[in-house]
Amino acid sequence: MSFFNLGRTDEYGNQRRIEHRGRNLRASRTGGVALRTQAKAAGVNVTANTSTGFRVSGTPLQNTQVALQNGRFVFKGRYGSGPTKLNLSKSGVSVSTRNELGSFNWLKPNRSSAKFAGIQVRGRKAAQFQLVYMLLVAAASLLQLVLGLVVWLGQAVVAVLGLFYRLALATPYALQVLRRRLRNRRAEERMPDVEALFTASPSQWSREELLGALLLVFAGWGRGRKAVSAAEKVAPRLEATTETMLRVNRATLSRVGQRLEVARNDAGAEARLVPHTCMALVAQHMARVFPPEDQAEAMLQVDEFALNDGQRTRLQDGLLEVFSDFAGIRFQESRPGAEEQMAAIPDDPGAAADNGIDLNTATREELESLPHIGAERAEQVIALRPLSDISELTTIKGIGPKRLEEIRAQGAKVRDS
Repeated sequence: MSFFNLGRTDEYGNQRRIEHRGRNLRASRTGGVALRTQAKAAGVNVTANTSTGFRVSGTPLQNTQVALQNGRFVFKGRYGSGPTKLNLSKSGVSVSTRNELGSFNWLKPNRSSAKFAGIQVRGRKAAQFQLVYMLLVAAASLLQLVLGLVVWLGQAVVAVLGLFYRLALATPYALQVLRRRLRNRRAEERMPDVEALFTASPSQWSREELLGALLLVFAGWGRGRKAVSAAEKVAPRLEATTETMLRVNRATLSRVGQRLEVARNDAGAEARLVPHTCMALVAQHMARVFPPEDQAEAMLQVDEFALNDGQRTRLQDGLLEVFSDFAGIRFQESRPGAEEQMAAIPDDPGAAADNGIDLNTATREELESLPHIGAERAEQVIALRPLSDISELTTIKGIGPKRLEEIRAQGAKVRDS
């Protein structure tokens, strides 16, 4: 099937020109049948052809051919890389571009060529075919460019919409964290002004007074009551309670209530900020006096005591968050049935330890479920990643060796550490 090049393709995958090129025989549609022989000596090619005559040729320079064809001088040069090349000859200069159809001469179109199914056409018709072909290729390329641009724009729109979707999902949590940080910052700024509440020295406050302040701020102010009137109301209930952490006598409760009201009255226009500031101070001073487990237990019992008056108010939810942040304790909520409960640790510690929480891959919510890890400390843990050992948590302010062991006991780990 190689006879006349049938079945053979060029670099573009098209049928080669239909012709026969043997050692001494040439046969084609345009050149007819001819016998030829060729010899080479001293860098010069000598060719004899029954159709074109006698030819002597050489290549003095790369891509340059000089020849004598039947006594007529011939000069040809083709220079350049890629499909477009510069052509030199005795008749002048031209530029041609090679493509799948053939070759198009930009300066001398009549020297163009085109090939269809192995049959080559030259001259004006070839130039016309080339122009039509290049217009079709240009249109196809433009269409491909437009389709590519449409696809790119579609992908960009999907990416932007996905970004907005993720932002929309994250915005409520981000706003909640921002509000919580701003509220804590305002409480910290007002602490020096309210510090007088704790007398000349905070160490003068006893455990009982701190518990009374915690109870009156949360159960009294948290429901819009004055601390003094709240002390009078809860005193009988405290005397009858079986909760060991809430053993506060009536006189202590009344004295603390009066101090709280003095602090709020002195605040004037900023009285609404005093409950959060006082709760932050109580949490900080309790952290100096109470071990972490007693701090959590005290807040749990105060919350349970307050729930006897109904579901938490929005202010009480905020006060609970302030206590959690400044005491370094994380509380979890669950609603079995219609009753709301709060817990500082998981209901089944063993299950938490078995499942484990990898500090390098856990979500922010999973980190916050660990004891002593609040919203801010969860972000600090994420900033420390990758952790090589759980002991690196002690670089976070407020997490010492004892709290580290409690975090470890709840299933926190660093895999392969």
